[in-house]
Amino acid sequence: MQWNEVDLLVSPTATDLVALLVFECGSNGSVIDDEHPDHKGRIRITAYFPLAQEGLVETIREKMGALESRGVDLGDWKVVEKKADDKDWLFAWQEHFHPKKISRHFWAAPAWEPARPADGEDVLSIDPGLAFGSGFHDTTCMCVQYLEDTVKPGDTVFDIGTGTGILAIAAAKLGASRVTAVDFDAVAVKQAAVNAKLNGVEERLTIANSDLLAAIPQGEQADVVVANLVTNAVLALLPTLPPYLKEGGTLIASGIIDERIDEVRRAAAAVGFTWVDEQFRSGWYAVLMKR
Repeated sequence: MQWNEVDLLVSPTATDLVALLVFECGSNGSVIDDEHPDHKGRIRITAYFPLAQEGLVETIREKMGALESRGVDLGDWKVVEKKADDKDWLFAWQEHFHPKKISRHFWAAPAWEPARPADGEDVLSIDPGLAFGSGFHDTTCMCVQYLEDTVKPGDTVFDIGTGTGILAIAAAKLGASRVTAVDFDAVAVKQAAVNAKLNGVEERLTIANSDLLAAIPQGEQADVVVANLVTNAVLALLPTLPPYLKEGGTLIASGIIDERIDEVRRAAAAVGFTWVDEQFRSGWYAVLMKR
């Protein structure tokens, strides 16, 4: 399978904003190579997009120009597009994905490289396959930390937009007795099943291809719902979610860009959610709410 591979060369101070930009442009994933700056000191961000996405580079350049006009120092930035196939994608992951501690309790580690957790710590072993999702993104790390604070033994958890399954797996390892994990991307669903087995939690996970809550039967309710999505998807999820979450249950939502946090705040209040806590990293919010 082939993809559009877009390389963006930017100043080191702009990497997080540009990674956010390509995500909002529809990237299936990106890799930041901050270990090998080029001769101008620029950092390379490599992002992958579906081939069918038209006008991609033009859109990215327009958005980069808009950032620059707002005073963001992008340096002597450059955008280069080329075609890439699956082996390039997999190579990018294997080169840049190494074990890392992502929360108080958990490490994320690639299946091909073991982590060395201390006593009382655990490892989320991930084979990203073609689905992109190492667990290193700030939105994921913040969700894992909130799961540590909220999931209790025996809980039912729904993971909406599971990707490679890392949040569903974390919930199961924290003691959830039943986890339903859904994603719109069929490739991600397949890889999440691989990772559930890799971590020995497959018997507690139900994984399905779904547009948000569509695959979850009406009447089923969770103690905790975690939704690491993008802002528009969070806004679409909120009005439909209350019947699927127990009274007093917890919603963890992430992938919310900074300038739209007030939209999410208003939408949550409109359907009866109480805003309990929020975290902000590198242009992204994760929030914890109660029904």
